[in-house]
Amino acid sequence: MRYKKIVLSIIASVLGLGLLSGCGGYSHDFNSSEEAQKYVLAKLKDKYNEEFTIKEVKKYKEEKIGLNWISVEVSSKENSSQTSTVYARNTGLFKDGYHVYYYSDEIEELATPLFQDKPFIRNYQLEVQGHTTTTEWNGKESVEEYLKKREYEIETSIYLNDGKTDEEYAEEISHIMQEIVESNLVFNISVYTNDDNIIFYSLPEQHSQPDVEVILEKMEDVRSLQETKEDYKEWKKQNQNNAKD
Repeated sequence: MRYKKIVLSIIASVLGLGLLSGCGGYSHDFNSSEEAQKYVLAKLKDKYNEEFTIKEVKKYKEEKIGLNWISVEVSSKENSSQTSTVYARNTGLFKDGYHVYYYSDEIEELATPLFQDKPFIRNYQLEVQGHTTTTEWNGKESVEEYLKKREYEIETSIYLNDGKTDEEYAEEISHIMQEIVESNLVFNISVYTNDDNIIFYSLPEQHSQPDVEVILEKMEDVRSLQETKEDYKEWKKQNQNNAKD
């Protein structure tokens, strides 16, 4: 019996060391923001075999039930433009979106032709972003496998030529949306007539209705929302001026 206890004690010690050394010496059982940040950086290094830095601690919280969690924005030391949101709990749950950089170039190549050679598109911007997930990607999977999992989205800003009617814009947007639906890629779409004037947006689950009438309704919703924001800004400005008086 005593021998069994000794053996079990040794096994427990080895497992404990394994948990600590598996991520650069930091356990997922963190009890402070500093410990959590060290764990995140060690876990990312272990997962992607590169160094990272913390750009921003979005939130760290210790729940009453003993659950501690942290949400941070990180960037690659090698390429600071490659960033990701990371969410970690002291239960071992770890989610990040850095996996997208294995496939972002290929995804952008697939998306770009949808917005080229269209005279009514003045400009466009694409940014491929990864969803924060627990999936273990290593870059050896094919881009087809990655696309099928749909753990990414393409943030897309489209700038149309100014000076057209709502109906004309709706026709142009309908044409764009039809091709997006057929591509089966995951897009978040925002459409502008200039740098500040957004006239339409569509989330991935809304792309299945590229009908002109539906688009016109959505454009009206966007316009109403913009007017509400402008009214609020004006109200806030008036109140600030009144407070000064």
